[in-house]
Amino acid sequence: MTTGRPSAALAEPAEAVGRGWTAALSLANGAIWVGWFGPLQILLASQSKDLAPGTGMPKETLLAWVTGTGAVVSLLANPFFGALSDRTTARAGRRTPWIVAGAAGGALSLLLLAGAGGPWSMALGWCLVQFTLNAAFAAVTAAVPDRVPRRQRGVVGGWLGAAQILGVVVGTGLATAAGGIGAGYVACAVCTAAGVLPSSCSSATSPSRPRTGPRGPGGASWRASG
Repeated sequence: MTTGRPSAALAEPAEAVGRGWTAALSLANGAIWVGWFGPLQILLASQSKDLAPGTGMPKETLLAWVTGTGAVVSLLANPFFGALSDRTTARAGRRTPWIVAGAAGGALSLLLLAGAGGPWSMALGWCLVQFTLNAAFAAVTAAVPDRVPRRQRGVVGGWLGAAQILGVVVGTGLATAAGGIGAGYVACAVCTAAGVLPSSCSSATSPSRPRTGPRGPGGASWRASG
């Protein structure tokens, strides 16, 4: 166990964050929820309806299997990527690489899901969406205690929560208005990728020095090239 003076990454933040920082992180959070809830509210059910006749199972059963498997992936991916981002060192900070990579991976996974031709490819695509977007979401969530002083955390948390609700609404609206399953996935993918750009272009996450304490597998800290 490391003793002595705590690293800068563990110090309580003292400098207030501005409106631009809060808006950028909130937009990224909302974009992630667009990527989740466009499929969950509309697209996966429509896809299950189209693919179920060839599987010999009701559409409800297919949808339950796909979303249930994705939920297990989400349960495991979120703490896994949270731990990785804690131990990441990069010029862009601990969180930014995972926000960008996770959102980009989520957008690509949504496009893969759009082309699913059977239940297995549909389940794989949705699991990839959950895996990648949880990488981004874990980093967004962790950026708040990294950068936000205690006196501001209630306000910043409120904006992130509002963005989350807005993301659900926008994702559902895009999936409905796009006019088809493939177009709906494309619309959600574009929104998810575009929504993280302001966060990635600002100093919106955290210092690059990793947390001290327990390390990753093999005792080594994780490093992302900056």
